[in-house]
Amino acid sequence: MTKKISISEGFKGEEAIALPLDILQMQKLLPAKKNLFITHIGYYPEARYHLRNRDQGCNEHILIYCSEGMGWVTHENRTVHLSADTYYLIPAGEPHSYGSKDSNPWSIYWLHFKGEDNGLVHSLKGKPLSLKNTGSQSKKHSLDLFHNIYENLKFGYHAETLDYISFTLLYFLASLKYQEQYLRNSRLNSENIMNKCIAIMKENLEKKLTLQELSNLIGYSSSHLTRLFTEKMNSSPMTYYNRIRLEQACQYLKYSSYKIKEIAFKLGYFDPYHFSRSFNKEMGITPKIYRQQYYIPTEQINQ
Repeated sequence: MTKKISISEGFKGEEAIALPLDILQMQKLLPAKKNLFITHIGYYPEARYHLRNRDQGCNEHILIYCSEGMGWVTHENRTVHLSADTYYLIPAGEPHSYGSKDSNPWSIYWLHFKGEDNGLVHSLKGKPLSLKNTGSQSKKHSLDLFHNIYENLKFGYHAETLDYISFTLLYFLASLKYQEQYLRNSRLNSENIMNKCIAIMKENLEKKLTLQELSNLIGYSSSHLTRLFTEKMNSSPMTYYNRIRLEQACQYLKYSSYKIKEIAFKLGYFDPYHFSRSFNKEMGITPKIYRQQYYIPTEQINQ
């Protein structure tokens, strides 16, 4: 009889962070020590043959989010099947096992956390939490919080960062329990972020703003901001930024006496040929032809 393959970790493309023991000890001394704090966090993409058995349970609470594929959790003497957009929380110290379905292996985001239970863990435990009927924004905003936690941990374990992550984790769990309230607030936050992004872009049309600079001003990682912006605007941040720069170029070509080379430099294109190619690609004609067709002399503007 062929022995079934099982793998606990080491999947292609996986990401994981395990906080060092001294950092975990330090977290207990932070102002947010009575809140929950993360010990491990990660992502396993298409985790074929994934299997974990813990007859004595785990020292930490475990939250699993199945983003794609299928898997299962055996806990409290029953097996629950998880599909895409489903969470499951296993409290610390409770025997369990979980794994992916061989024919359609899951991709999972997961985290281990500890701390004093304020009732939130108990209210979420032992039942699948589905985001299937909450719309794409709810799913996305929950993952945004996860990525925010992960990205902050990548930058180190400063006390302020750990404090922030502790509160973000609490907010993350609350977003699962109170999905309707969270989604209502997230819609407003998303709109505010987009408006702020576009305002910064417009303030920097005459400077070659980079994605990293924009991300720093917003307070998000580049990957997080790109994902959020693209979903909301159907365009990456830099594609959108370059488009409105070229729209400004149209205004200069139509209403100013600047030479085309001067307009290119003014908008951060230090190679006039690159500017001409970009303009032609976006507008369908060259800057020279655009000016010939649409230029309005200054004396006509003032009439």
